[in-house]
Amino acid sequence: MPDATTLQGALPHALAVIAALIAIVNPFSVMPLFLTLTAGMSDEKRADYAARVSRNAALIMLVTLFLGGLIMEFFGISLPALRIAGGLIVAFLGFNLIFPSPRCATAAASSGSEPQQDFAFMPLAFPSLTGAGTIAVIISFSTRIAAEPTLRQKLVGHATVVVAIFTVTFIIWALFRVSTRLVRVLGSEGLDAMSRIMGLLLVCIGVELVGDGIKVFAQAA
Repeated sequence: MPDATTLQGALPHALAVIAALIAIVNPFSVMPLFLTLTAGMSDEKRADYAARVSRNAALIMLVTLFLGGLIMEFFGISLPALRIAGGLIVAFLGFNLIFPSPRCATAAASSGSEPQQDFAFMPLAFPSLTGAGTIAVIISFSTRIAAEPTLRQKLVGHATVVVAIFTVTFIIWALFRVSTRLVRVLGSEGLDAMSRIMGLLLVCIGVELVGDGIKVFAQAA
């Protein structure tokens, strides 16, 4: 078992990890997209979506912590490549929000049915919440933990980051759960306007991600 001194040192480290993850995940910026993509859902379904998005984000961060470096190395995937792929996906989804399919829009308006496409993993959990930046930060935590001299310090390091990940995903769930109340305030027209604005922002973010990835590739060439 880790001694008291080790645990006392883990507390400020956990707070630092939580602060770093909150800053890079930035759930506040994803709240409008969450509302947009869940606009046609009931309150119960939207609450379930909030829980699923949070679980997916936690799963991505945990897999990245323990296996992320090995997976990317095994498949020969670099962070710039991941950034470009995520940027293309984000831009594609943004165009779909700006120019929704007339057939789908008419069906949704006439029946009031919920959207059939599942957005809980993509683009909400990835890459909006846990994109290339989040993956890079967690991999840096993982490499630092691997460099610890003793098994005890490695165990405490992993436990600290795991606690921080669950804390951050709980914050994500709480924010998304509360944000559902905004649907009643915005109304259908407000949500439609927000959908198109978010689509434009997603296209811009996607282009920025692709540009950053290309820039890194060009510098490495």
